[in-house]
Amino acid sequence: MNPEKSAPFDRFASLCERLEMTSSSTEMRDELAEFFAGLSPKDVRISSYFLLGRIGPKYADVDLSIGEKTAIPVISRAFDLDEEEVERRLHKTGDLGDVAESACTRGRSSLALEEVYSLLHRLKRFSGPGSSERRADLLAGLLGRASAREAKYIVRISIGSLRLGVGEMTIIGAFTAAFIEGMEDEGVVEDGYNKCTDIGAVGESMSRYGLNGVRRFSISLGRPVKMMLAQRVGGVSEILEKVEGEEIAAEVKYDGERVQVHKRGERVQLFSRRLTDITSQYPDVALAARSAVRAKEAVLDGEILAFREGKILPFQELMQRRRKYDVEEYREKVPAVLVLFDLIYLEGRSLLKRPYPERRRLLEEAVEESDVARLSERIVSEDFGNIRGFFEEALERGFEGVIVKSTSKGSVYQPGKRGWHWIKWKKEYEEGLRETFDVVVVGSYSGRGKRSAHFGALLCAVYNRRADVFETFTRVGTGFSDQDFEAIEGVLEDHRVSAMPPRLRLKKEMVPDQFYTPAVVIEIIGAEITRSPAHTAGEEEEGEGRGFALRFPRFLKTREDKGPEEATTVEEIRALR
Repeated sequence: MNPEKSAPFDRFASLCERLEMTSSSTEMRDELAEFFAGLSPKDVRISSYFLLGRIGPKYADVDLSIGEKTAIPVISRAFDLDEEEVERRLHKTGDLGDVAESACTRGRSSLALEEVYSLLHRLKRFSGPGSSERRADLLAGLLGRASAREAKYIVRISIGSLRLGVGEMTIIGAFTAAFIEGMEDEGVVEDGYNKCTDIGAVGESMSRYGLNGVRRFSISLGRPVKMMLAQRVGGVSEILEKVEGEEIAAEVKYDGERVQVHKRGERVQLFSRRLTDITSQYPDVALAARSAVRAKEAVLDGEILAFREGKILPFQELMQRRRKYDVEEYREKVPAVLVLFDLIYLEGRSLLKRPYPERRRLLEEAVEESDVARLSERIVSEDFGNIRGFFEEALERGFEGVIVKSTSKGSVYQPGKRGWHWIKWKKEYEEGLRETFDVVVVGSYSGRGKRSAHFGALLCAVYNRRADVFETFTRVGTGFSDQDFEAIEGVLEDHRVSAMPPRLRLKKEMVPDQFYTPAVVIEIIGAEITRSPAHTAGEEEEGEGRGFALRFPRFLKTREDKGPEEATTVEEIRALR
């Protein structure tokens, strides 16, 4: 059933209520599939964004910039309450959506999904003198027409606190169940999303055309594809077993911010690993890319590095550039360079299916190097001894290691995949230690003694892609400096919640003193992966009531450039054991 008229917003609000009471990802998928199947294609697009607490795709600038302080007078105006009363109710419930629901006396409304979507987009367009007042008037008017249940979810979407526990992979699975016969094609849908990265567009297209609707997507200027990832191995011996091609290529592994560069004429856009537009934070890099890339239209893959006086600076220094304000000041404080290592679109043609050697040749032809934009350092050889020498030289120069790359005919660029075409080779392999892990902070335990003012340890989880949930993997209590405590606690404060997040699998013996929604990613290292009855990572697949756990973990750094779904996965951990 695909009615032309937009569905009532209350139908979406009712779905949200059901999802909040559902902990099973399979049940969530089934609920969503039934909901999507009853919508028009356009409503599938809109509700897909709303379910993730957004009003558009990740890469678009759709942040409404409405915080609690802004929303309190709006709720006061919409429901004729004193601001002090709104604040009192907020203090009691901890949720402005619940406050709006309790304040609203309207039983039913005529709001439609498309109408709410359109009005929220109008909020985004207001700017200049008087814009704050106009935004407040528009949102208060919308809430004044909503039912109590609708008001709750309009407020939560507006301030970015929906938190239904629905992830992208759950929505992808629901699209498959709703619009395709059989779940065996879910991988095709995921591949389409990795190229498109607009989950609403994927849902709308599948609603109209089924599986053909997702097969039509390819790379497009201004819309980033998910970045290809390098595979992890347990040791150096595995590299030779996995890499294909008569020759072996190796490129320096840089410790910077991954970036996808889109150039169309004079316009350059920079997209982060998390698919957000970071052009405004690196205007110098964008300018350098515009000059260095000879092509009129191109999409390139690379890394932004902090660079001063001929030396590459640590990743944490580069992260000072990630800011909305004082951009020019920090441009001077933390100069940056752009290192390019792949070309995936050129003059109207996708290069995703072209082998790595061809893409590299075209990259070298397309880029004129400068002080700020350059190509990655690399070696190509049939002799692995030469590759080892390049690796050792990279370590001596302070790099993390190298990325070994296949030169076979099948060495295509795979968006969002961690295949065997690219393999990490890091110094940890030489030292007999395990790979570093990117884990998501989901809880903290109170500190004692000298740490009584801080957390004593962080509960960390890894990502289970198949189930679209986070599963506990380790507790980290070492490696933190005094500055680390302050910085991490400041970031975690925005993600503090009073109850266990819905996408977290946790055993009672690991319940922390404080929960956080899965958002903050940190990099850690440990001595050994073991099996533990206390952790849930991979427990369901492994059986025996024991999950994977990391012994003797140590904090290395915060990964502000990575989102929770980009954390280390259960599948990667299983492969490393």
